[in-house]
Amino acid sequence: MRPTTLRPFLLYTVLVFCLAATALTGCSGQDAEKTQSAKPAEPVAVMVQAKAPVVADVPVYAEYVGRLAAKENVEIRARLEGYLKERNFTEGSIVKKGDLLFVIEPRQYQENLQKAKAELERQNALFAKAKVDLSRFEQLYKQQAVSRDEYDTRLTNQRELSANVDHAKAAVDAAERDLSYTRITAPITGRIGKTYVNAGNLVGKGDNTLLAEISTTDPMYVDFSISERDYLEFSKARHANGDKDREFPLTLILADDSAYPLQGQADMADRALDAKTGTLAVRGVFPNPQGLLKPGQFAKIRALLENRQGAILVPQRAIVDVQGSKSVYVVGKDNRIEAKAVTIGGSKDGSFVIDAGLTPTDMVVVEGVSKVRPGATVKVVTAPDAAVPAAPAAAPAAAKQ
Repeated sequence: MRPTTLRPFLLYTVLVFCLAATALTGCSGQDAEKTQSAKPAEPVAVMVQAKAPVVADVPVYAEYVGRLAAKENVEIRARLEGYLKERNFTEGSIVKKGDLLFVIEPRQYQENLQKAKAELERQNALFAKAKVDLSRFEQLYKQQAVSRDEYDTRLTNQRELSANVDHAKAAVDAAERDLSYTRITAPITGRIGKTYVNAGNLVGKGDNTLLAEISTTDPMYVDFSISERDYLEFSKARHANGDKDREFPLTLILADDSAYPLQGQADMADRALDAKTGTLAVRGVFPNPQGLLKPGQFAKIRALLENRQGAILVPQRAIVDVQGSKSVYVVGKDNRIEAKAVTIGGSKDGSFVIDAGLTPTDMVVVEGVSKVRPGATVKVVTAPDAAVPAAPAAAPAAAKQ
């Protein structure tokens, strides 16, 4: 091949080689970029609000679940058999002691009373005659006109008739009592409930038929239980500084979370703790002049445990509750979340009092709790401080059973 024809061929070969090298270089660069992009990205920090616990002198309250009960509750029952003739009250109204409530058909018992009185008159007549006879035979016996046997017979007859008179009197009393049972009156003043038996029905056959129930309205009892630990705290507080007569005022929190306006007092504590539950049954008493409280209502009872100095408080929303175990999230080293188990001793003004598990310098997560888990990296925004009110009124968030 001549040099003139060889030169174009060489140029073409060099050009192809350069293009191939360029293509290979581009591919290796793309592969490198893909390799770099495949590396895991750094986790994005979650933004949360955190702040140190509030340290303040606060009264510590405890709450217990209770149930209201009437001071007196009476069942109105039929004490004899008969047809119910009248009902003389409005269901759900207030009745006074002695008010006529029901009337059972009295005709049968009126007849029984008349028969008993007639029998008593007959026995009185026989007894009167026996007394006269005995007096006459006694004189004849003294004159030896009759034998001793005849006199003893008259004496025995007089004694039998005297016993018959007593029996007839008892029968009259029983008949009068039965007749009085046909008029059923209110044994106490209170609110009467619904009628269980309507007029015209047979009552008292075989058992004492329940007709209605009456409950007193003022004052009202509330029954609840406190833990053994709280019982010991109350006892220590009661005997502190020799103040054995200290009262423990109670506040009633109703179902709509409103506080009952009238204050109550502890009325009675049971003689022993329940070995199964480790709790002590306690009864409080509340005035109820307006009749707002009713038997059977459920309510929360708030009691002052102590006035704690330098208590550590965190907002209720900062508490993480998992199957009864309570903890908080704190911001630790390198802005990573740590979980700290805490013990709650009470609450005040929407915050929990922490008995153990936290220090005043811990940064507690108060907003964004649901977005983080232990070990997560966060970006902290300092939460605004809330002043702790000086007033002691506050509702605990967790109720003790």
